[in-house]
Amino acid sequence: MFGVLECAGLPANGTRPGTLENLQVHSKALENNKLGDPADQTVAVYLPPSYKTSPAKRYPVLYLLHGFDSNIRSWTSHGYQDMNLQDSMDALIAAGAVREMIVVVPNGRNAYLGSFYTNSKVTGRWEDFIVQDVVSYVDNHYRTVPRAESRGIAGHSMGGYAAIMMGMKHPEVFSAVYAMSPCCLGMEADLTSSNPTWHAALAAKSKVAKDQFANDPQSLEQFWVDAFLSLAAALSPDPNQGPFFVDLPYRDQNGNLVQDEPAWTEWHEKMPLEIVANYGSNLLQLRGLFIDYGLEDDFTHIPVTARMLAEKLDRLGVPHTLASYRGDHADHIRERLETSALPFFSRVLAGGKDETKSEKTH
Repeated sequence: MFGVLECAGLPANGTRPGTLENLQVHSKALENNKLGDPADQTVAVYLPPSYKTSPAKRYPVLYLLHGFDSNIRSWTSHGYQDMNLQDSMDALIAAGAVREMIVVVPNGRNAYLGSFYTNSKVTGRWEDFIVQDVVSYVDNHYRTVPRAESRGIAGHSMGGYAAIMMGMKHPEVFSAVYAMSPCCLGMEADLTSSNPTWHAALAAKSKVAKDQFANDPQSLEQFWVDAFLSLAAALSPDPNQGPFFVDLPYRDQNGNLVQDEPAWTEWHEKMPLEIVANYGSNLLQLRGLFIDYGLEDDFTHIPVTARMLAEKLDRLGVPHTLASYRGDHADHIRERLETSALPFFSRVLAGGKDETKSEKTH
C-alpha cells in the first residue's frame, strides 16, 4: 500500500531545505508556432539543500513531465494528491530515501491543453524544446553533471508517453526512464473506433462548436474531444486544414468510422508499440526503464498497451520493470513518485565525484 510522506515545514532532521525556482526559458523550437503559444516557456527547477552551500558540487538531473490538461503546478504546488515537489524532495533527502538531485519541471501545456511534447508543424517543436532548449539551459545555468548517465526523464500520462519516446530516441541525452500510467502507446481499446467520441471530434467545425459538444464542459465526452484534437495536432498536423489544423485517423462513412490516411499511418508512426523495434539498440543503452499503470485505469488502452509494450521489450531483450497498482488513472500519483520513481532515479543515475555505476533494472 502506498503511503504519503509528511512534508510540511522543514525536513524532520532540521536540515536546510532545498529551493524551487521558477524561470522563463526561450525556445527557438517554439517560435512562430501556428497556435500562437509563446516561445518563452515556464520551467520550475528544484535545487537540493546543499546546492547553495556546496559550490563545487554537481548533481544528476531528473526531468519531470506533467500530463494532458495539466500544468507545472501539478507537480510543484498543491497538485497531485496535494503534492509539493520541494517538500517531497526535502523530506525524502532528509530521510535518506533519495540522494540529492536537481529536478526540472517544464511546461507542456499549449493552446490545445497538451503538446504531448512532440514536434509538430502546427504546435511547434515541443520535443526539441525539452531535449535541446531546456536541457541546454539547465546545464548552462546550474551545476549539473552534464551527460546522459546523469539525466533521467519521467512523466505521468501524456508525460509518460513522452518520457518513453524521448528515452527511445535520445539515449545520448537521457539514460533512465520512468513512465507513470503512460497514455497513447498504441491504437488499442478506447483509442480505436470503438470509442464513439471520434464522431464528436470529427464534427468539430470551429472552436465554438468544439466547446459545445457536452452540456458539462468537464464531461468525459468533452475531455475526449479535446484529447483527440490535441493528439492530432501533435501526431497528424495539417497546417492547411483549419480551424484546428489537424487530420484525424478516422473518417465517418455512412455513420461508421473507417481508417483515414495519411493520419492513420502518422499516428502509428509516433506510437511506441509500433516503432519500439526500431529503437532496440537505443533502449539497451538505458541504465533503467520503469513503467507502471493502474489496474482500473479510466483509459482502457493504458493497461493493455503497457503490457503489450513490456512484451515487446522482452522480445528485444531490453531490461525493464513493469508494475501495476490498484487504482485508476489519477490514483497514487504523488505516492508513486515519492516511493517508487524518485528512489528509482536515485539508484540508477550517475552522480558527481562519488558516483558509482548502477545495475540496470530488470
